This record gives sequence, C-alpha cells and structure tokens, in this order.
Amino acid sequence: MVKSLIMSVFLLMAQAVLYGQTAAAVSQEKQIDRDILQQQNRAMNVLLGWSGLSVASGAVMLSSSSRVTRNFGVQNIGWGAIDGGIALFAKQAIAKKRKVGFDPEKERKNFQKTLLLNTMLDVVYIGAGSVLAASGKGKLKGHGYGVIVQGSFLFLFDGINYLSSKTH
Repeated sequence: MVKSLIMSVFLLMAQAVLYGQTAAAVSQEKQIDRDILQQQNRAMNVLLGWSGLSVASGAVMLSSSSRVTRNFGVQNIGWGAIDGGIALFAKQAIAKKRKVGFDPEKERKNFQKTLLLNTMLDVVYIGAGSVLAASGKGKLKGHGYGVIVQGSFLFLFDGINYLSSKTH
C-alpha cells in the first residue's frame, strides 16, 4: 500500500513538472504575468489530486484489521482534507488575481517564500512522523507512517514548485 502511494506521488509530481507552458505569441510581460498564476494553478491542481488520493486511500485503510494501517488511514484523510481546503482556497485567490490584477514579481517572490517556508516545515513533519513511527507503539506507528508519507509528498511538491518558480 505504501509503495503504491509513493508511486502515485512521483506520478503526480512528474505530471506537474512536465506540464508545458502555453501562449508563446503573447508579449513577454503578459507571459510573465500569466506564468506565475499558471504555475500556482497547476500546483494547486496537483495538490487537489493528492488530496483526493489521500482521502480515498485513507478511507480504504480504515477497513483494515490492522490498527497501524487504520491509523495511517486516519492521517491520510486528515491531511487530504486540509490539502484539499488549501488548494481550493488558493484556486479562488488565483481567479481573483486574474480579474483584479497583481504585481507579477511580488507574486513570484511571495510564492517562493511560501514554498521555501513550507519545505522547511515538511522536514519537521517528516521528523515528527519518524519519532512517532519509531515509538514502538502500534497506535503511534500508523500515525507516524502517515505523517511521513504526507510530509514526504509535501516536501517534494513544495521543493519542486520552488525550484520551478526560480527558473521562470
């Protein structure tokens, strides 16, 4: 189960990284304006996909006879719900910026700062999950494994989006 979740993470990330830019005929300034919002929107689409996968896999895990697996599932559902809420909120903000307007350079810098901070927090999540998983207690192990998987996805997600935002 964990291997298939990890494979799904890599497939979702590959989709986000390989998704191409459009509208080459638009002026460079307009393209820069649109690039940051397109990147943010694509990132939120990936996060929504991960959210759905997390909630669905967590729901399946709840039916397991293993306490560790059920607790792993609880983490998947919780993190998936939060990720989904964040992604939907961000997509609404992106749509508003498209209508109202924004400073593209300021937007890019804020996006990069947010991603860098989140990447650092992701390391904390992975460490906390590792402590829980290593505790030796069945209840905490499942929660720990769940936090490790969620934190690892977010580390890749935030890190790749940060690096991608630096190249545009």
